[in-house]
Amino acid sequence: MSTEYNGWKNYETWLVNLWIDNDGGSEYWRERAEEVRDVSDLADEMEQYYQELAEQVIPSQGMFNDLFNSALREVSWYDIAEHYISESEYEQAALDRRERMESANE
Repeated sequence: MSTEYNGWKNYETWLVNLWIDNDGGSEYWRERAEEVRDVSDLADEMEQYYQELAEQVIPSQGMFNDLFNSALREVSWYDIAEHYISESEYEQAALDRRERMESANE
Protein backbone atom coordinates (compact mmCIF):
# COMPACT_ATOMS: atom_id res chain seq x y z
CA MET A 1 0.00 0.00 0.00
CA SER A 2 1.41 3.37 -1.03
CA THR A 3 1.11 6.46 1.15
CA GLU A 4 1.66 10.16 0.61
CA TYR A 5 5.26 11.11 -0.10
CA ASN A 6 6.79 14.61 -0.27
CA GLY A 7 3.41 16.18 -1.03
CA TRP A 8 2.52 13.68 -3.75
CA LYS A 9 -0.05 10.88 -3.62
CA ASN A 10 2.66 8.25 -3.18
CA TYR A 11 6.33 7.52 -3.69
CA GLU A 12 5.82 6.25 -7.23
CA THR A 13 4.07 9.46 -8.32
CA TRP A 14 6.74 11.61 -6.69
CA LEU A 15 9.52 9.58 -8.33
CA VAL A 16 8.03 9.70 -11.83
CA ASN A 17 7.51 13.46 -11.56
CA LEU A 18 11.07 13.88 -10.30
CA TRP A 19 12.43 11.94 -13.28
CA ILE A 20 10.29 13.90 -15.72
CA ASP A 21 11.75 17.11 -14.29
CA ASN A 22 15.31 15.77 -14.26
CA ASP A 23 15.17 14.31 -17.76
CA GLY A 24 14.06 17.57 -19.33
CA GLY A 25 10.57 16.32 -20.11
CA SER A 26 8.98 18.96 -17.94
CA GLU A 27 9.25 21.63 -20.64
CA TYR A 28 7.42 19.40 -23.11
CA TRP A 29 4.66 18.63 -20.60
CA ARG A 30 4.34 22.31 -19.66
CA GLU A 31 3.74 23.11 -23.32
CA ARG A 32 1.25 20.25 -23.63
CA ALA A 33 -0.55 21.49 -20.50
CA GLU A 34 -1.00 24.90 -22.12
CA GLU A 35 -2.41 23.27 -25.25
CA VAL A 36 -4.57 20.57 -23.67
CA ARG A 37 -5.90 22.50 -20.62
CA ASP A 38 -7.80 19.42 -19.39
CA VAL A 39 -6.27 17.45 -16.53
CA SER A 40 -7.82 14.09 -17.45
CA ASP A 41 -6.79 14.37 -21.09
CA LEU A 42 -3.24 15.33 -20.18
CA ALA A 43 -3.05 12.53 -17.60
CA ASP A 44 -4.17 9.99 -20.19
CA GLU A 45 -1.63 11.30 -22.69
CA MET A 46 1.19 11.14 -20.14
CA GLU A 47 0.28 7.63 -19.03
CA GLN A 48 0.12 6.37 -22.60
CA TYR A 49 3.43 8.01 -23.50
CA TYR A 50 5.31 6.56 -20.54
CA GLN A 51 3.67 3.16 -20.86
CA GLU A 52 4.80 2.96 -24.48
CA LEU A 53 8.29 4.11 -23.49
CA ALA A 54 8.41 1.47 -20.74
CA GLU A 55 7.48 -1.25 -23.20
CA GLN A 56 10.59 -0.35 -25.20
CA VAL A 57 13.02 -0.67 -22.30
CA ILE A 58 11.55 -3.24 -19.89
CA PRO A 59 11.65 -6.97 -20.67
CA SER A 60 8.30 -8.28 -21.85
CA GLN A 61 8.05 -10.83 -19.03
CA GLY A 62 9.69 -11.91 -15.83
CA MET A 63 10.33 -10.55 -12.38
CA PHE A 64 11.57 -7.10 -13.46
CA ASN A 65 8.60 -6.60 -15.75
CA ASP A 66 6.24 -7.50 -12.90
CA LEU A 67 7.99 -5.18 -10.45
CA PHE A 68 8.13 -2.28 -12.86
CA ASN A 69 4.50 -2.63 -13.92
CA SER A 70 3.39 -2.91 -10.31
CA ALA A 71 5.11 0.38 -9.50
CA LEU A 72 3.87 2.07 -12.67
CA ARG A 73 0.26 1.16 -11.82
CA GLU A 74 0.62 3.14 -8.59
CA VAL A 75 1.53 6.39 -10.36
CA SER A 76 -1.19 9.00 -10.18
CA TRP A 77 -0.94 10.46 -13.66
CA TYR A 78 -3.86 12.73 -12.77
CA ASP A 79 -1.82 14.35 -9.97
CA ILE A 80 1.17 14.90 -12.24
CA ALA A 81 -1.01 16.34 -15.01
CA GLU A 82 -2.79 18.56 -12.49
CA HIS A 83 0.61 19.84 -11.37
CA TYR A 84 1.54 20.84 -14.92
CA ILE A 85 -1.87 22.40 -15.65
CA SER A 86 -1.75 24.40 -12.39
CA GLU A 87 1.81 25.51 -13.13
CA SER A 88 0.76 26.59 -16.61
CA GLU A 89 -2.21 28.56 -15.27
CA TYR A 90 -0.02 30.24 -12.64
CA GLU A 91 2.55 31.25 -15.24
CA GLN A 92 -0.17 32.59 -17.53
CA ALA A 93 -1.73 34.60 -14.70
CA ALA A 94 1.68 36.10 -13.85
CA LEU A 95 2.23 37.00 -17.50
CA ASP A 96 -1.23 38.61 -17.70
CA ARG A 97 -0.53 40.68 -14.54
CA ARG A 98 2.80 41.85 -15.95
CA GLU A 99 1.16 42.87 -19.23
CA ARG A 100 -1.58 44.79 -17.38
CA MET A 101 1.03 46.60 -15.28
CA GLU A 102 3.05 47.52 -18.36
CA SER A 103 -0.09 48.80 -20.11
CA ALA A 104 -1.04 50.87 -17.06
CA ASN A 105 2.43 52.43 -16.97
CA GLU A 106 2.31 53.54 -20.62
